[in-house]
Amino acid sequence: MVKLVVSDMDGTLLAQNSVLGGRAVRMIQKLKEKGILFTMATGRSQCLSEKYEELLGLEIPYIACNGAVILQRGRIIKQHQIALKGLRSLIEEADRLDMSVVFSIGGSEFYYKETPWILDQRKEQGYYQDPMILSEEIWNHTLLEKLMIMDNRRTGRIALMEELCRKLPPEYGFTRYTDMSVEIVNCRATKASAVQFLAGYLGIGMEDVLAIGDHKNDCEMLKEAGIGAAVSNAIPDAKECADYVASEDHLDGVMEAVRVFCRIDTEEAS
Repeated sequence: MVKLVVSDMDGTLLAQNSVLGGRAVRMIQKLKEKGILFTMATGRSQCLSEKYEELLGLEIPYIACNGAVILQRGRIIKQHQIALKGLRSLIEEADRLDMSVVFSIGGSEFYYKETPWILDQRKEQGYYQDPMILSEEIWNHTLLEKLMIMDNRRTGRIALMEELCRKLPPEYGFTRYTDMSVEIVNCRATKASAVQFLAGYLGIGMEDVLAIGDHKNDCEMLKEAGIGAAVSNAIPDAKECADYVASEDHLDGVMEAVRVFCRIDTEEAS
């Protein structure tokens, strides 16, 4: 019996350039009425996800930075960090190749250098207002939750970054997102491990967890949960890892999975 629903955000609950609104809130309320908990597991850092915690009215901790942080109302419950100094050559090579670099530190995000993509994101979304000022002391002593390297022009250079990531010390883990970006976190920080911790924290077995996602960083979570569901717009890898593939995309696919496995009439939540 499902006792906890964990959903990815971008590409799952949230379509590109869409606004998350009443339908998702009403679905969560329906789950609550049946005694089923709901939370999100996102690759976003705290500063980009806390507004959704508020909007969705989450009553339990959520997972941020692809599992590097578990938090509730700004309070850190569990965290895995990585040392900036071990990433210096990777960052400098990404910069040499005209890629964008973003640091997630202490729940906030900072950019390495202004690039056309950074400027576009600032103009369109209000993101990336603050630069990372890197003295030798900061290089050597800073801990971060996540590093993102973005090649928004899709030049194929992300493959080079992936090769460099494979040479990092074993405490670093990474995920490549097609030919657009790579994200580096602590090797112990995955959505799957975070869901396992959160389920235990809540006194719920993994067999009673419904996890829903769409991309590479969701695959392990989909396999480890009692039920893993992929929305119809998910990449093939995520669909292969899932027990169930929804016929609908994004929020409609999430609502479909909830309807099927939680036996809730999500049509009333529409």
